[in-house]
Amino acid sequence: MNNIITLCPVKNEARVDSRLLAGHLGIQHKNALELIDKHKNNFEELGRVAFQTRPFETNGGVQKQRIALLNEDQAYLLLTFSRNTPQVVDLKVELVKAFSRFRREQQTEADYLPYYHELHGQVKALADLAHQCGSTTSERLFHINIDRLINDAFSLESGQRHDLPGHLRAKVTAANVIAKELLEEAITNGDDHKAAYQQVKSGIIAFANAGTGIKRAKVAA
Repeated sequence: MNNIITLCPVKNEARVDSRLLAGHLGIQHKNALELIDKHKNNFEELGRVAFQTRPFETNGGVQKQRIALLNEDQAYLLLTFSRNTPQVVDLKVELVKAFSRFRREQQTEADYLPYYHELHGQVKALADLAHQCGSTTSERLFHINIDRLINDAFSLESGQRHDLPGHLRAKVTAANVIAKELLEEAITNGDDHKAAYQQVKSGIIAFANAGTGIKRAKVAA
């Protein structure tokens, strides 16, 4: 069986598609829905069951299919109505991993955004200062350059931050903090925007390379 279980967020809550569960259980999807409908009161003790209608293609054209998006507890409840075969046990293990992974990613995202916004608040202050000194560079370009600087330091493409693994997202979050503090220090010291940018660049590159240096030292040892 394909061990990768993909969850989908419903109002920031992780849900698993009943079609996916049916496939892993080796049963027809309509049978999974029958179980959910039969024991709907039990399922809804664990939260509202999110039923949706999705289109799917057949030889006769596009038809509609009713599905259920189950939360973590509801997914495990569905499994209790199946015999505890090795296949079901494996599915339980993969569900635990999938929901745990989702929670880690959500927490990482929650940790990332506040520091990202703080950094760009400081970038705006830098742009305002530059404009007061006669710079005609648009504020938008200041924000783009800071993001690009951090992306380049970690060899990231534009738009890639949403799909980063947790450990790399944590490093980028730390880089946001470092960049914000360096900008704040530069403004306090009266540096112009070009000098401030160079300080941030040096600090971020040094931070990004620090991990590589540690790894090389371990290999050499």
